[in-house]
Amino acid sequence: MQSLKQAREELRANGQEEKVEVNQRHLIDKILARYSAENTIFRELLQNSNDAGATAVEIHFKTSPELAPATPPPPPPSSFFGSLVSSFVGAVTAKKQPLANIAQVIYKNNGRPFQGEDWGRLRKIAEGNPDETKIGFFGVGFYSLFSICEEPFVTSDKECMAFFWKGDQLFTKKGAVKEEDVSPWTAFFLDLREPIEAPNASDFGRFLANSLAFTKNLKRVEVFVDDHRILLFDKKAAEPRPLTFPKGVYTLTSPNGIFDLKSISVSKVQLDLTAHLDFENETGKLGEASVFTIYMRIATASVGVKLNAHLSKEMERTTKKKAPPVTDFHVQFSNYDEYDSSTVARSGKGGIFNELIPGPKDQGKIFIGFPTHQTTGCSIHIAAHLIPTVERESIDFVDRSLNIWNQDLITVGGLLSRILFEDEMQSIAELFSGASLDEAAQRWLFNRASHALSAFTFKPSTPSSIVGRLNQMFFYKSSNRPMSMISTQGVLPLPQVRLPDTSMLGFIKQIPIVPAETLATCADLITELKSNNMIQTMGLQDAFVELNKRTLTIDEVVELLKWWRGYKKVRAVSPADSSQLFQLLVVVDPLGAPEKLPVRMFDLKHHVNLKVIPAGMPLPDTVLSTEISKHFSKQDLEETTGFLTELSIPQWLSFIILQSDFKTNSEFVERVMVVVSRQFSNLNKDSQAFIVSLLAQQPCIVTKQGLKLPKDSYFKSVTLFDDLPVVAFESRNLSEVFLKTLGVREHVDLGMVFSRLQDLKWDSDHVQLVKYLTSVQDKLTSAEIARLKLTSVFTKESPITASASEDSSVANAEAKKQRYKASDLFAPNDAIRSLNLPIIDWPGKVKWRSTSDEAKFMMRLGLKVTIPWEELIERAAKSETAELRFKFLDYFIENWKTSYATSYDPMAVRFAFLPSENAPEQLFRPRELYAHPGVAVIGFSFLHKTLQSHAEKFGVREHPNSPTLINVLKTQPPNLENAVAVFSYLAGRQQEFSAQDWNIVRSLKFIPITMPKDSPSNPGGLTWIEPTKVYFGSKNSSGYQDQFIHIDFGETSNAFLRACGVKDEPTPQELAEQLVRNPQSFMNQLGFAKYLQVLRTIAANYYQLRHNRTLVADMRKSAFLVGVRSEPSEATEVTADSLEKAEDEEEEKLHYQLARADEIYVMDDTVLGQIFTPLGCPIETLLEDMYTDLGSQWLTSQVTEVTTPRGNTAPSERAKRLQALINERALLLLYDGQQVRATKDIVSGAEETLKRMEVLEVPEIVIERTFKGVVKTQKTTCCLMMDKWTRKYFLLIKGNEFEVDYFDVAQALGKVIFKKGRLNDSLLLSSLLSTSLVNLKRKGFPVDRILNLQEGKLKAAMAKKQQQEATERREAEVLKKNQEAELKAQPLPPVVNSNAAVPPSAEMAALSSMFPNADKTFLAAQIEAEKGNARAVETISNRLLDTNYPKAKAPQPPASPAPTPPTNNTPPAQMSKNNSASDELIKSASKIADSVKGGFLGNLWNSAKGQLPKTDDERKSLMKPDASSSSNSLNSSSSSTPHKQQTQQTPQMGPRDGAPGGGPPIEEITPNYTENLKKQLSSSINTVKPSTDASFRATIPNESDLKPEVPTRHSNAVCTPLLDSDLTLLAKLPNEIPLYVDKKVFAEAQAVVVASQEALLRFVDLLRLLSRVFGLETKTLNIYWDKSGGTVAFNRGRTLFFNFRFYLGLHFRSGMRPGIVGEDIDSVYYWFMTACHELAHNFVAEHNSQHEFYFSSYAETYLAKLHRALKAEGAEP
Repeated sequence: MQSLKQAREELRANGQEEKVEVNQRHLIDKILARYSAENTIFRELLQNSNDAGATAVEIHFKTSPELAPATPPPPPPSSFFGSLVSSFVGAVTAKKQPLANIAQVIYKNNGRPFQGEDWGRLRKIAEGNPDETKIGFFGVGFYSLFSICEEPFVTSDKECMAFFWKGDQLFTKKGAVKEEDVSPWTAFFLDLREPIEAPNASDFGRFLANSLAFTKNLKRVEVFVDDHRILLFDKKAAEPRPLTFPKGVYTLTSPNGIFDLKSISVSKVQLDLTAHLDFENETGKLGEASVFTIYMRIATASVGVKLNAHLSKEMERTTKKKAPPVTDFHVQFSNYDEYDSSTVARSGKGGIFNELIPGPKDQGKIFIGFPTHQTTGCSIHIAAHLIPTVERESIDFVDRSLNIWNQDLITVGGLLSRILFEDEMQSIAELFSGASLDEAAQRWLFNRASHALSAFTFKPSTPSSIVGRLNQMFFYKSSNRPMSMISTQGVLPLPQVRLPDTSMLGFIKQIPIVPAETLATCADLITELKSNNMIQTMGLQDAFVELNKRTLTIDEVVELLKWWRGYKKVRAVSPADSSQLFQLLVVVDPLGAPEKLPVRMFDLKHHVNLKVIPAGMPLPDTVLSTEISKHFSKQDLEETTGFLTELSIPQWLSFIILQSDFKTNSEFVERVMVVVSRQFSNLNKDSQAFIVSLLAQQPCIVTKQGLKLPKDSYFKSVTLFDDLPVVAFESRNLSEVFLKTLGVREHVDLGMVFSRLQDLKWDSDHVQLVKYLTSVQDKLTSAEIARLKLTSVFTKESPITASASEDSSVANAEAKKQRYKASDLFAPNDAIRSLNLPIIDWPGKVKWRSTSDEAKFMMRLGLKVTIPWEELIERAAKSETAELRFKFLDYFIENWKTSYATSYDPMAVRFAFLPSENAPEQLFRPRELYAHPGVAVIGFSFLHKTLQSHAEKFGVREHPNSPTLINVLKTQPPNLENAVAVFSYLAGRQQEFSAQDWNIVRSLKFIPITMPKDSPSNPGGLTWIEPTKVYFGSKNSSGYQDQFIHIDFGETSNAFLRACGVKDEPTPQELAEQLVRNPQSFMNQLGFAKYLQVLRTIAANYYQLRHNRTLVADMRKSAFLVGVRSEPSEATEVTADSLEKAEDEEEEKLHYQLARADEIYVMDDTVLGQIFTPLGCPIETLLEDMYTDLGSQWLTSQVTEVTTPRGNTAPSERAKRLQALINERALLLLYDGQQVRATKDIVSGAEETLKRMEVLEVPEIVIERTFKGVVKTQKTTCCLMMDKWTRKYFLLIKGNEFEVDYFDVAQALGKVIFKKGRLNDSLLLSSLLSTSLVNLKRKGFPVDRILNLQEGKLKAAMAKKQQQEATERREAEVLKKNQEAELKAQPLPPVVNSNAAVPPSAEMAALSSMFPNADKTFLAAQIEAEKGNARAVETISNRLLDTNYPKAKAPQPPASPAPTPPTNNTPPAQMSKNNSASDELIKSASKIADSVKGGFLGNLWNSAKGQLPKTDDERKSLMKPDASSSSNSLNSSSSSTPHKQQTQQTPQMGPRDGAPGGGPPIEEITPNYTENLKKQLSSSINTVKPSTDASFRATIPNESDLKPEVPTRHSNAVCTPLLDSDLTLLAKLPNEIPLYVDKKVFAEAQAVVVASQEALLRFVDLLRLLSRVFGLETKTLNIYWDKSGGTVAFNRGRTLFFNFRFYLGLHFRSGMRPGIVGEDIDSVYYWFMTACHELAHNFVAEHNSQHEFYFSSYAETYLAKLHRALKAEGAEP
């Protein structure tokens, strides 16, 4: 950059200066291209006239020019002028084409004559009017004349100027006007380039009418065709009226403080038009003249301007003039009368004034001198000092400074609109309040206000919505007072006006609401005000106001209640609001007495149902008038008020009995009783009881003897006595049930009957009394029945045991003297007589029948038919003899089914009455003994043998339940003598125990054992223990002897105990718990070997034990683990020499010790163990895992090791041989044939590390190790070092050694292969390095499969490969020369700097987004080459992905090009050719010329289109290397020159022969081969994992023997994995697919994702389809987006990532059909092949023949599934 700067300065100082030439004709053409609007020429001329102060203008259209040019004008330079020529003459009708005979246009105005500076500006383009108060800014308006005129001629006062062309340059000549031609008018003579037709009077008149809207000076415009005046506009304006406005109310300063409103004046304007609309140009007939007049108002605001210095400077730079200190802001509008008066003119012939006065629903225009395309958002025109775009049709909102000016100025329009609106509404308000108005006057005011409201209703403005939004915003925000609104009460502030609610109009009369006319006319405004909560609909508060002002009529009250009912249904109403409403509502009952006062609704309590209480009956004062309640149902009225309830019969009756008529008037009483009787049965019990309590105390029964109390009255059916007061109601509607309930009697009272028995002359025998009572029993009350039950009236039979010597009659007489209640006696029955129970005396002349009415009545009174079971039990329990007791029990058994089965409750028995077989002296209740004799063994009694078969009837259980048995075990555990019997009994009851019961039993101490004699507590005594702490078997039968208690109670008993939890052997957890408590005892008993076996058992189950936190904590604290320490037999200093000597001479002694886990070390390095001899864990993986979890440390983690090579490193033959050996056997070292090594133990990338490792010799290697402060130094033969900068490993071996110590080498290599190396790993690696391949193969290692080729075949293959590469290089050179010759013969684009301008296109944009670093010229050449190809972008992008395309370079200063360094891929002969950009372009073009259509990929793409190989030969050809395929493959990693097709046939290989080029061998393809391959592919797919899985580690797959060599086209960086640090997760897409984006451009990535939602979802659908094809979970697929780079997709750690940027650029198009069916089929195949390519990386990371083999295998295997999936989606492949 510094050199470029110097070059520029040198050019300025010493370079040759040349003038920039301008083609003026082309410049004017380009200017006119921006002035293509209709009548542009006259718009500019009228504007200039107004600026010049002209009051009149004449426009003449001449059929023959007055000033003909000396020479005919040349033809128009382009067709552009043809479009402009007709633009200003209006629309041409389709029916008749006017004759194009106008040859000249003359434009005149009477403004100020041209001065010198004016003539000067005519000669200058783009130099605007310097007067800041004028509209012009750009100085190009005058040149619009050149759109129709080649050489205009201008005269003004005494001077004139002519324009003429010389070639493409424009010149002027200025001169004086002849004296006779001098005129005060300025004229423009325009000789037309081509004749045009005469203007259409209507269209041209409309343009002129709009142009005169805001002209300050211009008042009169005339239009002539030849000598015929066809249009005359005459504008008149009244004296401006100053408009005053309160300055404290409005915000007069614009938001940015640029503009400040000073004053406002309003003038009325009248515009008259005389027009000959039927003028015919051909005949010259004027036709009838039409006269129109319109009325409007112009408001002019004087606005002060104040700019800050920066903005002022920026605007002056843009507009070339300073901002004015004061500017005028004009608004044109019309009120209702003016608009109505102009209706005739607006709708008149020609529609000339249609746009000048916009209707209430239309939008006005922004005038910048003259109307623009921009609308204002409401029905006003605005003219202001706004700065337009160059063509003056729109406001400039693009330029930053102009945007600030224009937006700030537009806000003044909103302020001015509000002031004008409020002024109009104030005028209406004054008229409203001035005098009383009739209906017509009121409607006129409503219409006037509605017109004003409509005019200032804002809509979206066009083309820019900014204007409308700003006008609307500041219309509302510019005033601190509410907007005015018309209402039924006049003009009021908006918050005081309500929108009408039709449901409230029936009772709201004094609340101001919006008139219906306004609602209909201003619907949009009302909607907007409602949405912004600026106006409210009538509501509850308005009802409060109305009720406060006046009392409602009955009809209005009804309407209010109807409204309130609906209001409560849709709104939540507070109790306070409801209370306030009804407290304000006053009701006047029209049916009430005149003296009755109005009552508040809130004071009422009831309403009346006229169907219940008929009209005319007296009602309380708290009842709502029936004139109101009749309009509502009961539910509606009660829900509406919330406090009114229906006046109930009890409430009404409480009121009515207080009336005087109820005391004396029998007729009135009967009417009341009829009403109550009708409703009585419908009332609830409480109401009925209340009515009965009221009337029972009132003389309300009409009898023959007058009004009587109910209890003193009798029904007519009672005829026992003649003097009884019998009911005498006349109405038949009185219910007898009602009267009976009140207490009217149906029979004579028993007391009266008993007292008057003698009067009735009945028999004194109680049987006769029973007969009478039976006849009237239905009429007896419950109290009377109860009295009969308690009265001792009846006698019993005499005892049948009376002495025979006594007189029986005397005995009976004495027995009958005693009376009994019915419940004390039994019905006559022989079985009961035998039990000596009292039986009722029933004389023989009246036979007892249990079915007779008398018997049933006696039973009702309590006479017993059978013995109640409670009494029977008690009598049995209290029987004096066993014989009598058994009689009662037999009676119970005999009558069980008929009398006791349903009522008997054994749990309710209070007396012990059952005899026991094993305890005859005792009686028991049913739950105190059992039926089965076996219960005696556990101490329970069982039922007498004669009753055992009936145990169920008595409620005696067969056996105790499980809780009872458990309680016995808990409280009375068995002893050693009866334990077998008890446990045997319990064994038979196991089925009754639930899981919960077993849990309880397992915790009980009930198993009897004898304590050892050496026990500290109760030695030799009896104790009980839980089942979980004993085990079956004798002491000698267990391996743990005295550590656990053993029992044996026999087979049957043991079955029960086993269910209780007794086990044969302790569980690992129990073993661990016991071991932790007493480890030394175990060690003493078992010895080391058995103790270690116990530890192994615990370790094997440790994965379960570790969940027991308490146990694990105890294990960590207890010294129960075995530690091993090795010690030499002699105490000698441990040195390297001594250790080496000890290997041969000394035998180590192992010492075992119990210790805690944190005192023991895991011996992961045996050398360290020999050196430091710490207490170590036995070398067993199972024990090491448990020790580690309990707190043991790896020994290597506690030892600090420092390796120091001494001397200089140097290569040697021995080091080279070792390095070759490691490289050769790298895969073999990683091989794990038995799959015993944990996957996570192998270091990722170990194979690559081994192959990159370098072996060197060093004189001496010393290792210094430190452990717990002890330092040991040792010499070694090998160590591993790493360069921290290059991350490369060096294996250093000690020189001067006869042989390599492979064990030391293995230990060093293990550090880069294994995360935790062990001794057996080092021994295995040592064997793999030191053993020959023949011996390894003999021992079972798959040497051939791992190393691919034996040494001899490898050398032969390498020699053949070198020969083949030499041949290919020669052929490539020939092909290179031929291609260069062909390309040079074709026209190539010039090779320029990559940053040179390239024509933009959609293809260039798409390719640049995918390949941002590509040379733009190169891309343009590619696009040009694919011109006409609909899929050019995809074709070129595929080509670039396969080549090293030219990259963009920064511009370089002229200098000698630096030589290009040679590369491995470029032959020396071609290096000089790469020094020029042309050669680079040729080289890139030659690569692009070759496409991938042959070879394997060509076949594969054919198969993708349905051409699948059908024969074995065809399938073999796909798998074998093909020279033709390599000719079309671009492999930038192997050679920069494509391979030429071989002319010789490749020799056929055998099954185990090597492939050319060192690739994998080729085997005959068989069904078994194919099946194995498919299994490999499927298994590899199953290893694909989500990106969130952090446990992935690259594994070495078991490679197949079938690996054909296939040339690759995927050898560049199209799938290079991105780093973790490059991407960040943005979101989770549907189906849990993650979306990642580039961190460096996160904000841009978010914007792209938001803008491309449709494309992103389509890409997700496409990947979902592929996941189904391959059987992948969708969450294993990832989408990412980066800003640049050539990576289409990549496979990082078996996780697949796909680039959304390439789908967006290559395959997505807007308007695609939904789903997969909308995708282009080639797009599906593209991403299918991409997925196959990435899945192949599961087997091999490099892009080589192996990768191509798996890539092709995936494609061939899953292509048919893709076809089926596409058909299922409805997309035909």
